[in-house]
Amino acid sequence: MNSYKNTDSPYQIDNPSESERYTMLEYILKIQNRSDDLNNIIDLMSPPKDITNICKAGCAKNIKVAVIGAGEAGLAAAFELRKIGCNIVLFEASQRIGGRVYTHYFDRNRKYYGELGPMSIPISHETTWHYINLFKLETSPFVDYNYNSLFYVKDERAVNDASGISAKNNIYPKFNLSKIEGKKSWRELHERICKKYLSSFSAELRKELIQVKPEYSKNIKEIDKLNYRNAYENVDLSQDSISMLGYLDGKEQFFSLSLIEMLQKYYTADFEYNYRITDGMINLPQSLYEALCDKSEEGYKDINKEQLGKVEIKMGFPVSGIYDSSSKDKVILKYMDCRDNKETSEEFDYVICAIPFSSLRRIQIEPLFTNRKMQAISEMNYEIAHKIYLYLKNRFWEMGNASTKIVGGSSHTDLPLVSIYYPSDHAKAVANKYGKWILKHGASYKEAGALLAGYSWGQDAVRLGNENPELLLDDVMRYVERVHGLSLHYLDDKLIDYKSLIWSDVQYIWTGGALSKPGDKTLFSYNVTVPEMEDKVFFAGEHISQKHVSQQGALQSGMIAANEIAKRINDNAVNIKRS
Repeated sequence: MNSYKNTDSPYQIDNPSESERYTMLEYILKIQNRSDDLNNIIDLMSPPKDITNICKAGCAKNIKVAVIGAGEAGLAAAFELRKIGCNIVLFEASQRIGGRVYTHYFDRNRKYYGELGPMSIPISHETTWHYINLFKLETSPFVDYNYNSLFYVKDERAVNDASGISAKNNIYPKFNLSKIEGKKSWRELHERICKKYLSSFSAELRKELIQVKPEYSKNIKEIDKLNYRNAYENVDLSQDSISMLGYLDGKEQFFSLSLIEMLQKYYTADFEYNYRITDGMINLPQSLYEALCDKSEEGYKDINKEQLGKVEIKMGFPVSGIYDSSSKDKVILKYMDCRDNKETSEEFDYVICAIPFSSLRRIQIEPLFTNRKMQAISEMNYEIAHKIYLYLKNRFWEMGNASTKIVGGSSHTDLPLVSIYYPSDHAKAVANKYGKWILKHGASYKEAGALLAGYSWGQDAVRLGNENPELLLDDVMRYVERVHGLSLHYLDDKLIDYKSLIWSDVQYIWTGGALSKPGDKTLFSYNVTVPEMEDKVFFAGEHISQKHVSQQGALQSGMIAANEIAKRINDNAVNIKRS
């Protein structure tokens, strides 16, 4: 987070062009004194070259590829491989596409919804924007910061004002801070980490944060030994200050994670100038799915239909085995049809495994992958996430005057729900006032709204998400009332419906996403990308990328895996011609 110079802040509009996104990104990087990161970030986050530049459209007509998982990584891989004529069989264990992209609609008109998975798209996530633009999806601002939102820590309430004065007056006295800490705004204290571990490094070294390399520089290896709490300790902050910052920034639940994991997000400005797909995130994987099913012409409009590969989508078909058939230079998949519990085996030329390691761990593999890959499958860290939405008759948070109403953004607390996110659908940016939002013309607090009343990870997600439904709902409503200073049971007659999801309960996923522990980048980041079974089994998913828990990581890794297969196909064709 930064102390913004609002006088020249770019105005956040709907459906930004590429140049408008770059202007916003450049503004953030300039404030952080690292403008030289701009081109590197764009380059590293961009999709790889189009697959038809490796193999011509239709050149792989006789190649049969299995894609395991119909999340965004699997859908993107299948979508790309179809361009060159590969015949795709897409296996999805559940009856739902999208993986962790999960939009829950509360009404028949699909106007009011909650994002149970990813809910925002940073302006720097080039690969995600590639598909948004390809399928002409509508986007609108997602409000990250709102200076009217709240902190509720140790039973004290403060406003998240730009200067940090309210937190100083109301929250600071609850902690035993040093004199120096007490004089600084909480944002200034937090920025010490970025100054020590981002600003002080060269642009070339910062690139390594999200690069995948067999060997990293000494500096990156040293940073990879640290967790997020260590980083605060290393900039001479007291434990009380660290605890307070964790609550105010909503990051206390991530203290045990790798510092690298956090720096990766700060490097690409993931917490600034975000967007949402206006009608729900599910529209992106749905667009890929419809293109694969020939229900949409947007994706393949420049390719002759006869050149496209055939696609078979098997919903409700969990894969139970991956076997190398080296004598035939094939891979054999064993899978179950959940309709009749019939098990079948089928041969493929290539396989893309686009499911999380939490799911791959249950699949039989013969012969086993390399030791480091098997170690990663067992040891790579995944965290559990929980969300609960309250669908309410009106938007109490949007009531009041300009200095009190909350239009989008988030509030943070030390209560078990951790963070509250307000819907962005009524928000209109105030020109030259970063963090200031007003109601759109015609919007009213009297309208119904879906409030993300609790968003937590790790232990807090396990504790709250596993409460029985009645206890969970009652606890969350009481917490929300406390944070906002509402009377007890104020929300009871405002509730229309609710939706709660703890991701550890979602079958065949069983996790909220990959979030690295110290040492994971050095040990696993390259090895998880290496193909197995003599370059016939490839891997994709957010966990394979260095942009964890993001659509960017899933989509880019899916495209890269597809391109790697295209290279093998092209190389084999060249070798056959030479012989």
